[in-house]
Amino acid sequence: MLRLFCAVALAAPCIVHSQSQVTVSGGFVAGYRFTPSKGDGTASKNAIDNLEAAGSNLTFRGVEDLGSGLKANFILNHRFDPSTGSQTGNSFFTNSKIGLSGGFGEISMGKMWGPVDELLRRPLDVYMPLGLGTTVYGGPFDAPTRYNGTLMYMSPEIGGVRVSGAVVSKNNMASKQQNTTELAALYRSGPLVLGLGYTLNAGNTASAIDNFKDRDVLTIGGRYDFSKLHLGLTYSRVAAPGQAQDSDRYSLGARYPLSNMLALKFGYEFLEVADRDKSRTVALGAEYRVSKRTMFFSEVGRTQSDIRAKDDKGVTFMLGMAHRF
Repeated sequence: MLRLFCAVALAAPCIVHSQSQVTVSGGFVAGYRFTPSKGDGTASKNAIDNLEAAGSNLTFRGVEDLGSGLKANFILNHRFDPSTGSQTGNSFFTNSKIGLSGGFGEISMGKMWGPVDELLRRPLDVYMPLGLGTTVYGGPFDAPTRYNGTLMYMSPEIGGVRVSGAVVSKNNMASKQQNTTELAALYRSGPLVLGLGYTLNAGNTASAIDNFKDRDVLTIGGRYDFSKLHLGLTYSRVAAPGQAQDSDRYSLGARYPLSNMLALKFGYEFLEVADRDKSRTVALGAEYRVSKRTMFFSEVGRTQSDIRAKDDKGVTFMLGMAHRF
């Protein structure tokens, strides 16, 4: 009996381990960037640089099968600047969430992107994977915010429709004045994708420590995949009376693969702030994939703006390399 007990005790950790899985993934994105001087006198930059804030990262993902269709899961994501080796942002883990998933969908909590970014960005932004805000083309979303203490629900896809909602308590905000609520819905039907999102009391930075009362963001987007050409159009409306300027942003992205290895990209963005200041950004890009994990890329673009801090006195250019593992 003692031998049997010892054998079971030794086997138990193996049984538990066989039901769970932890994977390590990530990527490096770096290369040469030239940015011209700005209208406000900001100096030009000519150096090896971190070309995509989200690209260089180390991510741990864990999944445990709990039986009856239930799974426990977690994500820990650390982002860094490969040109300096330092972490990007103030938090060591940019995303850190734990959740439970099953036939009902997924409930998760922690620090994470909200429904607008989590559900809509990848299907609608055809300019990706480069173009998240640190490259030439800024991307089409005005509410890509991570908050501490987020509680989020993501539904399964039913009839081509998937919905998500999140709430962040005001106690997780620096001002502790109001909650943040975010909703998003995505519809897929063959080559057509439609998305709708709304953020109530949104922050205005990627990793916000605070939000703003009545700073609400509406996001509407669509994508259509022709036989080769992929087109995406997104509109974002920021309503922020009393504390920040309202804005309307129209973004168009296009991707055309010339082969399995080479793809061309086009991005255009029009931004109007407070019905007065206007910015226009045009970008052209190319991606050359030498394998499933390694890609070379280049981008060139120009921003002309009534806002002097945005107005480029010339073109921006970058040439880099990305590797995913």
